[in-house]
Amino acid sequence: MEPDLVPPAPKIDGEAMLEVFVDRSIEYPTVFNNDSTIYGGRQRLAALGGRVLEAVYTDVLFCKRPMLGADVLDASPTSEAIEAVTTWVSHYGWVDKVRRLLSIDFGSPKEIRGLFNSYVGAVYAGEGYEAVRTWIECLVNLQAQQSDHSKLSQELEYARVKMETVMGLTQWEPAPVQMRPSPPPRPTSAPPPLPPTSLPPSPPPPPTSIPPPLPPPPTSIPPPLPPPPTSAPAQPGLLALFHQTAAQRHLEISYIPQFSGPAHAGKWTMTCIVNGVEKGRGVATSKQLAKEEAARQAHHAMGWPTPCE
Repeated sequence: MEPDLVPPAPKIDGEAMLEVFVDRSIEYPTVFNNDSTIYGGRQRLAALGGRVLEAVYTDVLFCKRPMLGADVLDASPTSEAIEAVTTWVSHYGWVDKVRRLLSIDFGSPKEIRGLFNSYVGAVYAGEGYEAVRTWIECLVNLQAQQSDHSKLSQELEYARVKMETVMGLTQWEPAPVQMRPSPPPRPTSAPPPLPPTSLPPSPPPPPTSIPPPLPPPPTSIPPPLPPPPTSAPAQPGLLALFHQTAAQRHLEISYIPQFSGPAHAGKWTMTCIVNGVEKGRGVATSKQLAKEEAARQAHHAMGWPTPCE
């Protein structure tokens, strides 16, 4: 395992650090009195951590994909986990952090496993199961990746050694070089002349006959356009001028609309009433145009000047 890839261990409080990294070989009765500590000593944390580690390790294997068989889950994880725990403790450098007497050998697998279990127990007691599971899952996945890479390297090395062995035992002889046949000698006599090329037939002469003339344009004159309507359209702005003049003279203006004919081609008839007297009537295809025409007639009937006059 590469040290840069090892996930950091979860943090534990100062009391747990004292329990985990101080060995009982250092006689401090006030420290190792189980009644005076929160966790009751490193042995209690190691016992708790051992059970938690076994449960977490089985849980991580259960969630692996592709699924592992029941025989793998039922097997005791100690054989594989002990080697992994030794590797993890070595990368964390925890053995050098344990305060102990120089005469105490702390490199045995039992001591290393107890150190790791006590740390797991402290994490479980302080942070809970999920914190332990997340940490151990990262370690197990990293261990599996390194193991797969190591197996692949061993297989490649085995294949390389086997190939070199086979090549060393076999007498490899160079393949015979096949000589290419020499090309035939070039002829010394000049090649026979090529046959004369025949010219393509000449194109036929253009026709001498003159094409017939184009027909003359028609002499008939198109019919004249229909004359414009005799009724003069209403002048723009006359409707507003008519209503303004009537308002200045205190006259009451009203309109009576009437529609006749089919819905798609009918006509509107608007009657303009000035103080109760009909003064103009407009007929158009739209209601607005009929209203403007009625106002124009009423304006002229009242004798009021238009803007052009």
